[in-house]
Amino acid sequence: MKHPNGEGAAATSPKKPRLIKRLKGEANPQKVFRQGLLNEAETLRKDYVKSGPYQHIVIPSLVSDDLLRRVRQELLAIHATRKETDIYRVFQTGDLANLDGLPDHELKQLSNLLELRNALYSEEFRDFVGKVCGVGKLSPSKADLSHNRYKAGCHLLCHDDVIGTRSVSYIIYLTDPDHPWKPEDGGGLELLPVVSKGTPAVHPTVIIPPSWNQMAMFAVQPGHSFHSVAEVVSVDRDRPSISGWFHVMQPEDMTEEEFAAYEKEQAELGAEKATASLDQLMNDDGEFPFHDLPKFSVKGSHLPAPTEPEEEGEDEDSTPLTPEEIAFLKPFINPMYLKPSVIAQANERFCSESSIQLTSFLEPSLAASLTASTIHQDEHDDLLPKKPRSPKTPAPIANYEAGIKGNWTPTGPSHKHRFLQLNHPLPHPKTPTLSKTDPSTDLASIQHTLFTSKPFLRFLYLITSLKPTSLRSRIRRFRPGMDYTLATTSSANEDLGVLDATLCFVCERTKKDAEAWASDEVGGFDCYMAPDEGNEDPAQYRAQKSGYGNEMEDGAEGDGGALLSVSATSNCLNLVMREGEVMRFIKYVGARAPGSRWDVAAEFQYEQLS
Repeated sequence: MKHPNGEGAAATSPKKPRLIKRLKGEANPQKVFRQGLLNEAETLRKDYVKSGPYQHIVIPSLVSDDLLRRVRQELLAIHATRKETDIYRVFQTGDLANLDGLPDHELKQLSNLLELRNALYSEEFRDFVGKVCGVGKLSPSKADLSHNRYKAGCHLLCHDDVIGTRSVSYIIYLTDPDHPWKPEDGGGLELLPVVSKGTPAVHPTVIIPPSWNQMAMFAVQPGHSFHSVAEVVSVDRDRPSISGWFHVMQPEDMTEEEFAAYEKEQAELGAEKATASLDQLMNDDGEFPFHDLPKFSVKGSHLPAPTEPEEEGEDEDSTPLTPEEIAFLKPFINPMYLKPSVIAQANERFCSESSIQLTSFLEPSLAASLTASTIHQDEHDDLLPKKPRSPKTPAPIANYEAGIKGNWTPTGPSHKHRFLQLNHPLPHPKTPTLSKTDPSTDLASIQHTLFTSKPFLRFLYLITSLKPTSLRSRIRRFRPGMDYTLATTSSANEDLGVLDATLCFVCERTKKDAEAWASDEVGGFDCYMAPDEGNEDPAQYRAQKSGYGNEMEDGAEGDGGALLSVSATSNCLNLVMREGEVMRFIKYVGARAPGSRWDVAAEFQYEQLS
């Protein structure tokens, strides 16, 4: 007999009493919860059924106010450790379900929290939750809850909460009861509708602001219950909460007949269930196809020894690029990178490390125009303040309509990524237009004229010793406070690697702007991670595998595992040879970022010539 989450479990005889693990301490739900709450299940069920974009309920004044104030004090006295992965940044304490293992003197300091936990998982409240959410009986033996503190910059990106035997997800807000939380402080619970089976919309349609002593809950549904937590933008207020799950009945909670009926029900439902968001993160081959590139010759591509280039008068006759190729590339690429000795040095570096960052990559006048036009667009769309923000000035909450105009369209699905993409054919002049107000045409020229040209393909070969054969590419804009990609592989076939070529632009008007991007505190960095080893919890494996982040607090474990991390830098071409199973993401761009991250992101399939 199999446990619903895959672990083995023995059957329980119907004639014997069920062995149910009891939580330490007494449960007194009538005392803990608001008077009359447990009698409101039928009324709340009606509100739950009518809600959208999927069924959920918000319950105000959940708990006795005095008790919850004491719980808040107990929790805020516990040290919280910063945790950051591709999908979240948050401060966390230990697992609150395991309070029973604490020594009595420590447990005494958390007596109010223990009382609340026991009431939440009492039979009376589990029955109440089951009736409101229409999920039936919930496990008495599996408590699952934690305390999170969302400080400025903390966030949780789109997911459906489907892990193991979770049945109902909930959150109880512990914001300051004497200074009400405001919607403009951020941190709202965002609910996203499904636009097709298992696919969430790009942007949320319902945002539930935090409020003291408020509980939000919903049934966990694979490929349907998509939600996120908006970034907290207040600079001087935290958004503490208790969040957790009620689980389906476990084998130890059931008689043998009940468990057999449960297994039959799950088998019947299994074929109809949508894929969980975690399972869909494996790769994105089908939705973003490669296209064949023009064939080109590598004859005459011999490189000189990688010596230091001369300041002036370098012998151009020794270049592996033809005069025609150089003439084509010069309007786009900094002439420095067309010198044979620089190409040779870059090739030696790339062949040694499988990656290289070519700073100041574009021809200076083209780089200057793209810098000016991207800043102009950020200012026009209110995504960049006219003057740098004071550290004490809160950032604005997300405006998901910002930047959506013309050929710039929001692109999802949001459980994999969200950004604006430049779509539809645009004129692709052979030389840049150098517009100071609109970057679209010049970015499109880089994507369609430069990156697909034989001269550039030969240039890439000279740098990497890899011969590009096919390409897929996007022009992306990652808006502050909204956009990101989550960790995915390039291909389901681990033998198919790619050469990533990503040309990035960010606002660096001041030294502080450049320092903000370089610190990675505002996100936008490009991170490559070792492959997932099969852990079912995305938060856990990402925390273990990501090593891109900042220094951990005292006592925290390191999150080693990143193979490469590249901070967002303006006018930098990042070249990386990526194996098929390596995971990659662009970290969520925070609301305090000095503008958008703009990039032309190309993936080349290649031949590796001997």
